[in-house]
Amino acid sequence: MVVVSDQGEMVAVEAGKEIAWMCNILTEFGFALDIPTPLNIDNQSAISVSKNPEHHGHMKHLDLRFYWLRDAVHDKMIHPVYIPTKEQVADILTKALPSEQVKYCRDHMDILV
Repeated sequence: MVVVSDQGEMVAVEAGKEIAWMCNILTEFGFALDIPTPLNIDNQSAISVSKNPEHHGHMKHLDLRFYWLRDAVHDKMIHPVYIPTKEQVADILTKALPSEQVKYCRDHMDILV
């Protein structure tokens, strides 16, 4: 599972490229990957655009790399999943959070105190 937060579409592309790399190396090691890798995203726009190519025409700017993510979703290598911002456990690694949110993230990462 890969988590994407805050930056939207372009971060989803970068995370997707990491997923592709991991899938390739696992395949080289002999592991069969039968299901799409979940990509947790807190940006519903990024999920919508990655799943539905008709939304591309409505975006003012769209990097060509984003078409790669759309194709990866279509080919069932990646499965984008919406996760609310408050449930993004990876935020503890990327930004300052209030103590209540730090406790939530820590508890969901199974880190012992």
